[in-house]
Amino acid sequence: MIKKILLLLSASAVILGGCAKAVEVTDNEAVPPAAEETDAQEDIPPTEKTEIKIGATKGAGSVSIAHLLENSEDNTAYEKYSVQLYPDSNQLMGALAKGEVNAAILPPDKAAKLYNEYDFKCRIGAIASTCNYYILENGSTQTYSDIKALDGREIIINETDKMAEPILEKIAEYNNISFSYRYMDTNDAVIKALTENTGALALLQEPFCSQAELTGSGVSVITDLYDYWQEAADCTLATNCLVISGKFLDSSREITELFIRDYVASVSITRHNMSKTAELAEKYALFDNKTAVEKAIPGCGIGIVTGEDMKAELNKLYTILYDISIDSVGRAVPDDNFYYIQ
Repeated sequence: MIKKILLLLSASAVILGGCAKAVEVTDNEAVPPAAEETDAQEDIPPTEKTEIKIGATKGAGSVSIAHLLENSEDNTAYEKYSVQLYPDSNQLMGALAKGEVNAAILPPDKAAKLYNEYDFKCRIGAIASTCNYYILENGSTQTYSDIKALDGREIIINETDKMAEPILEKIAEYNNISFSYRYMDTNDAVIKALTENTGALALLQEPFCSQAELTGSGVSVITDLYDYWQEAADCTLATNCLVISGKFLDSSREITELFIRDYVASVSITRHNMSKTAELAEKYALFDNKTAVEKAIPGCGIGIVTGEDMKAELNKLYTILYDISIDSVGRAVPDDNFYYIQ
């Protein structure tokens, strides 16, 4: 039950996954002990819940809301939730801007472009996943302890992931190496190209890495980019953020805060019961491969960073992306109004 789960949460960040070494949050308001209800409290009629529509794409972001949807369905969440899945993050951006959804789980660069380039009033409420980038190879029998061994190689990337190339370029520059790129239009296309070409390299996030490894084609992860990014950039590599429509947020700050608490509770149990999370991901059609989800959860980097630490880490990331390509963040580093601080 979500009220019992909330007792386990403190003012620190909830971070899951082997590569998800994100910063701790020390300034968040503590979650109230909702389970410690008196009999008098139980007699109070429940307030009417607000339905919140969340947009996502299939991947770590959608998996993170699996328990949120279950808690909504069994009425143990503070509010009511539904999810709308979109084929890619560009369509998800448009859905949020048009009001089809109240909030969305988006890559940080897409959120910045909405705010800067399209002048859409939205706020980031949390970093939702971190450092979820891996290089895979078809036919490799080893992992690489030094990324310099990949100098000059071609890497297949999803062209809709506009952070992929800047991240690789930052790491390459720091290590005095270079990559070339082959572009595909979806993650499935990246996996197909990788599995059909022995010796090929690709950059993917979980759970797509696990999906590729489960094809039986000899594909395996050879490099986790976490350490290389930390050395090159010295900041948290946020890969998804919880982005809230400004119109919705302005309609009720209290509801927004309860929404974030519900989301934190969902994230907190994602890894503690991976089998259940995978079942829910399949039930709510959040990802196409239940086995891949269960295998992938430890490496998805699903977690929560909020408050001033979220703002500080994203500002560092945006400054780096801006320096590499000003278009990647909508031609400006977002200002302080972009961040929702509880």
